[in-house]
Parts: sequence; C-alpha cells; structure tokens
Amino acid sequence: MILLISFLIFLLLGVPIGITTGLSSIIAMFNNGLGLDTAVQKMFSGVDSFSLMAIPFFIFAGDIMLEGGASKKLINFANKLFGWISGGLPITAVISSMFFAALSGSSPATVAGIGGVMIPNLIENKYDRKFTVGLLCAAGSLGIIIPPSITMMSYGVVSEQSISDLFIAAILPGIFIGLTLIGYCYIYSKIKKHERMPFPSFKEVVVAFGEAFFSILMPVIVLGSIYSGIATPTEAAAVSIVYSLVISLFIYKEIGFKDIFRIARKSVVTSAMIMFVIACSKIFSWYLTFQQVPQKVAASVLGIGNSPILIMLAINVILLFVGMIMDSSAAVLILTPLFLPIIQGIGINPIHFGVVMIVNLAIGMLSPPFGLNLFVASGISKMSLSEVISGCIPFIVLLIVDLLIITFVPQLSLLLIG
Repeated sequence: MILLISFLIFLLLGVPIGITTGLSSIIAMFNNGLGLDTAVQKMFSGVDSFSLMAIPFFIFAGDIMLEGGASKKLINFANKLFGWISGGLPITAVISSMFFAALSGSSPATVAGIGGVMIPNLIENKYDRKFTVGLLCAAGSLGIIIPPSITMMSYGVVSEQSISDLFIAAILPGIFIGLTLIGYCYIYSKIKKHERMPFPSFKEVVVAFGEAFFSILMPVIVLGSIYSGIATPTEAAAVSIVYSLVISLFIYKEIGFKDIFRIARKSVVTSAMIMFVIACSKIFSWYLTFQQVPQKVAASVLGIGNSPILIMLAINVILLFVGMIMDSSAAVLILTPLFLPIIQGIGINPIHFGVVMIVNLAIGMLSPPFGLNLFVASGISKMSLSEVISGCIPFIVLLIVDLLIITFVPQLSLLLIG
C-alpha cells in the first residue's frame, strides 16, 4: 500500500515517471528495513545488459536519419507510388510512417519525422485538420510496433524472450495495422471526394526510388542481419549508426561533420532518460516480486475464471488504461513481471503476449490524457491539444478493433516464427 500510495501521489504531482518509480520503491523498501544499497544494486543490474545497449544505438541512428533527409526521400517515393489513387496523400503518410518506424524504433520520432512534412502538406491539400493529425498520431504509433522497436527490446530483456523472435512476431501485426489505416484513408477520401494527385511518369518513380533507395535499404540490412543470425540486435544497431552516418554525410549530404556532435548530444539525452526509467523501474519490479505481488495479482485475475478470453480482455483493459498515463517503456518494465505468470498459466505464448502488450501501449501513445504522440502532433501542427485528441478518437477505435484481432488470432504474431 505504501508503494502504491506514494507512486500515485508522485504521479499526480507531475513528477517524471522515472523518479516516481524510483522514489516510491525506495520509500517502500525503507519501510521494510531494506537499505539504499539494495536499491542502487538493483538499478545497476537493471541496465547492465548487452541487449539494452541497442537502445542508445538505435536512437542515435534514428536521429541521424531524421536530420539527414531520410524522411523526405521516403515521403517523396511513397507519394509517387500511391499519390494518384483515392486517398493517395494520407496513404503516403501511412506508408512513409511504416518505413520510418523501421528506421527509428520510436513513435514520437516517427510522428515528428513524417508529420513535420506531411501534416502541412495534407492540410494544404484541403484534408480536414483533425483527420490529418489523428492519422499521423495513429501511423506514428507503429514506431514501437514495427521492428526494430525500442519498447519491444525492453520487453524481451524483462521477459527473457528472444528479441529476434519478438521482432519477427511484430512484422505481420505492424503491416496489418498499417493496412487498416490505409483502408480507412481510402474510404474517407472516397466519401469526402478529395482530388487525386497526377499520375506519375515511369521516370519520376524511378528517380524517387533512386533517391529513397538507401533509406529503404537500412531496415533491410539491419533486420536481415538479425533474422539471418549474422548479428545480434545490439550489433545490428551499431551497424545502423555507421550506415546512417555514411548515407547522411556522403550520399544525401544534408548534414555535415559539424552536426554530428549536436545530434549525438540529443541522442545521449534521450538515451539517458530511457535508461534512467529502466533502472528505476527495475527497483519497482524487484520490490513487487519481493512482496510476491505478481503471484497475488495472478491469483486475483485468475479468480475471474479460467477462460483465456476473459483474462486477456481484462489484461487488455488494464494495459490500455496504463498506456494512457504512463511511458510505454516504463509500463513494459513494471507490468511484464505482473502479467507474465498469468499468461503462462493460461497457456498464452509470451512472444504473442509481447506483441499484444506493445500494441496496447502503442494505442496509449495517442490516447488522452498523456499520450506522447498527442503532444508531438500538437507542437508540429500548432493545433490545440483538444483538437488533436478529437482527431485521434476515430483512429483509437480502429486500433482497438485491430488489437482485438491481434489478441485473439495469435497466428498473426506467431506465423513467421513457426
């Protein structure tokens, strides 16, 4: 109770989530006679992982690609391919977001990288402002679903599941969500009778592909090296830095050597924030385990019945709520130890559950009151937060339908891993 009450008080006071989890855990530990040295040891062990080294690497590579012109090249190519069909422009935004998600591994970065270009473009072409920001928030949520996902890596570390298998499992659900967003854009544009873009010439498509080729090749190299067993996710992340530097400095030439330190500093700050949250969450999850809270929660949830359907629905509701108020990485680190015994007890594959958990938290990224994508989109579009939230509601409903399909059709996640 002390842990829960102090956690809620800090959260309501607006204390950052990392400090909230750390302080509330330390207060509860002191109450049980545990010293500060135990907290420090658990924080250190929480980030002492080879797999977690991939997170700052992917963040740095994503920041380089973001400032190195990759998003513009991807958008231009997608526009040439799909801009001429009904809803071509918003479809371009979705497909560009899917590609950029495979470069950045982050939802806010995807919203910023693609939304910065596409939101003004869509509004200029007479698409409704609320529809535009809602679409970019929803498409940006693919950043933590389509591999390589930073949040998925956190789940793999905590659950002790193969990160490579998790990445493979997320491919089809990520594509499925992207396709449903594309279908929504097509129907919306048909109803609203939006004009199509001119049909491109073959030469225009080839030129656009040539410009975007090296951006498209990056996820192929990174994910291909992981799935083929040539490299671990951490090694592939290091390769992605070298690759992104080469194409940004010498091929696209949109950044110079003088920009590297500035980009690196930005990446270091972001990485430090994430690593601090992970370290503090480790104390939180260790104390919960120490007090046997996961076993008690498991018993309570299993008390609603033995039906896997009812249990998964209950867990989805909890995850959707938590995703609205908590950072996705922190939520994974705190809730995975609670739910893992439950899903294993009812025979749910932990890899499949990892995908379900990440999709839940992805929806939380565009859900009020604290969805991070909402604030990013509001800043880019200069629209009020209430307008952005209003625009996101139809997409939240659509994504929840997708979530239910992914939850109860496990083959969608497990097909590629056998």
